[in-house]
Amino acid sequence: MKRSLGVLAVVFGFAVCLPLTEASGSHAAGVAVRPVTDLALRAAEVGPGYRARVIPGGRKVKGQVTLDLCGFRYPSDALRTSRIQMVYQHPRDALVLSNEVVRYRGTGAQQALSELEWAVSHCPKGNKLTRIRDPRLLPSSVAVANQFSGMRNGKPVAVGVLLVYQVHGNALSAVYTYRGTPATRKRFGMRAAALSASKLRR
Repeated sequence: MKRSLGVLAVVFGFAVCLPLTEASGSHAAGVAVRPVTDLALRAAEVGPGYRARVIPGGRKVKGQVTLDLCGFRYPSDALRTSRIQMVYQHPRDALVLSNEVVRYRGTGAQQALSELEWAVSHCPKGNKLTRIRDPRLLPSSVAVANQFSGMRNGKPVAVGVLLVYQVHGNALSAVYTYRGTPATRKRFGMRAAALSASKLRR
């Protein structure tokens, strides 16, 4: 299986060192459910000049992993019904953002959030997690800054990423922000996560 962050690591040019341990027109209870593509951020929402594209395997469920925080395996991944993962880049800005939106069967989204909460509390050494609170996020959210070891051009480097997971109904939207400084990652990523929260609420 390919992990979401693993695919992004290839896209962004670093190797992650972690321990191993659409049906778009679906209906639920007679109510039309918006496809995950409608819930994903648009390039113009991320920022002026940003361009969006689907990552390799970004529309697939089978053979792709959504949750991989701290290298754990997440049983909720088996409950996914559709997903899309976009990456947003600017030709003159170092910051890179990705938005992954997933729908689940039953209470799979809530299960995913519970699994993430457990992972934050049990993350192995080598990952420095800092919990982030922001009133713009949905009440059902997990937001962390993660500093961990990676490799670039054969040399060890410290890799930083901001991760924000939010759940509304049976949908989960995750925003991942890479590169830049910790301060710029936080400012840029949390703004995008706030926009994602608004799209989930609609």
